[in-house]
Order: sequence, then C-alpha cells, then structure tokens
Amino acid sequence: MKAYSKQITILAAIGIALIAAVFLVAAFSPLENRASFESTGTTAQAAGEESLFPVNINTASQARLQTVPHIGEKTAKAIVEYREQNGDFTTVDDLLNVRGIGEKTLESIKEYICVDEK
Repeated sequence: MKAYSKQITILAAIGIALIAAVFLVAAFSPLENRASFESTGTTAQAAGEESLFPVNINTASQARLQTVPHIGEKTAKAIVEYREQNGDFTTVDDLLNVRGIGEKTLESIKEYICVDEK
C-alpha cells in the first residue's frame, strides 16, 4: 500500500511540474504578429512600421480594402468602382451608397477605415 501511495505522489509531482512548465513557457513566449491585431497600430508604430489601420477608403486599392475585417473581394471591388464613378467619399457613412454595404457592415468596419490621412 505504501508503494502505491508513493507512486501516486511521484506522478502528482510530475504532473504539477509539467503544468508549471507549460505556464512558464506561455508566460514568457513572445506574441507574434501582435501589431496586426491592434486597430490603433501603436505597437507597429513603436517598431517603426506603418500602421495597418485605419485604411483610407479614398486611396486604398482593392487588395488593401480586403485587409479590413468584413470586407471581402466583391465589396472591395464595389467600393473601388463606386469611388471611380462618383469621386471620393466625404465621410465613411457614404459607404452606405455602395452596393453590398448596409448599416451592420458599416458599423463593424468604422473603426478600421477613414476618408483622410490620420
């Protein structure tokens, strides 16, 4: 009975040590691509890189517009076509005139877009 108890104690100690090791590795591992998930781009700017957001809807290419969450290929193409036919957007709310963009989509992308350089 004592041998069995000693084995359980050893296995428990090994388990605790493994869990502690996982937490230590997680705590001290660098977060890769952190800047790509921050809408303000402060980490990217601090590193001397260009900020990912906001995207200027008056100057962005179709590919650049597709980097905005909730804007796919068709919507990005529609934005560029609308801009080419009607001129620059004066406010981000003008996107409601673009086919495929409604109130919900606009609200979900407002923090990622602009109409002027910031």
